[in-house]
Amino acid sequence: MEIKVFISKGGDESTSQRAFVVAVIDALKTAGIKSRIMYENEWSHEQPLKVIKKTISECDGLLVIAYTRSEFDKGKELRDNKEKEIRDIRLPTTWVHIEGAIAYAYELPIWILAESGLKSEGLIEKGYDWNVYWSSLDVEEVKSDKFRGYLQSWKSAMEERKEKMSSTAPEIDLSKIGLGKLLSMISLPQLWKVVGVLVAAFTLTAVASYKLGAGQWPGQADPDPNKSIQPTADASAD
Repeated sequence: MEIKVFISKGGDESTSQRAFVVAVIDALKTAGIKSRIMYENEWSHEQPLKVIKKTISECDGLLVIAYTRSEFDKGKELRDNKEKEIRDIRLPTTWVHIEGAIAYAYELPIWILAESGLKSEGLIEKGYDWNVYWSSLDVEEVKSDKFRGYLQSWKSAMEERKEKMSSTAPEIDLSKIGLGKLLSMISLPQLWKVVGVLVAAFTLTAVASYKLGAGQWPGQADPDPNKSIQPTADASAD
């Protein structure tokens, strides 16, 4: 059972950020999980949001790796007509929130890996259907029991969902599907198997008919239907 996950992260990482991302992808590969990353191993001519939605819908889970994209020394937060001064603000790319929301709408298991110090808001915040895994983005952390435990728990959730989706898949009424559509649903190896079965069935039927037809193939006419049966040599004369 292949597990495929969409990885949501920023682009143009720093050297340390990239090293952490690579370590995480390697850990997923070791666990038997295939990573799908836009513009790294997934490309499309379509507009980003459209193809991202389609790709996420084909996956079994979402992994967010959130790290600093923007940083401000100080700023103001406006809430309830009040201004609050905030300092040392670090924000990830907004795409992690967009892609996370899409995955949540598809009810995919989500795992959030967030760099320590990021502003806790949106997906990177307590109180939702997941725990945020805060990290210093140290490559060695990927080898820890804590990381592996979270990874295994997330993988189990994806396997359970995949199994449930397979068991509840609607039955297809073949009588309502055209021949062209039906053929498009069959892979080439499956098609060759079907052809092989049909050829074998036809051959067996033809051989059986030949034997039952006194040496004639199905549809073969008697070469001389008016030919009379000659009496045997020892027939007695009148």
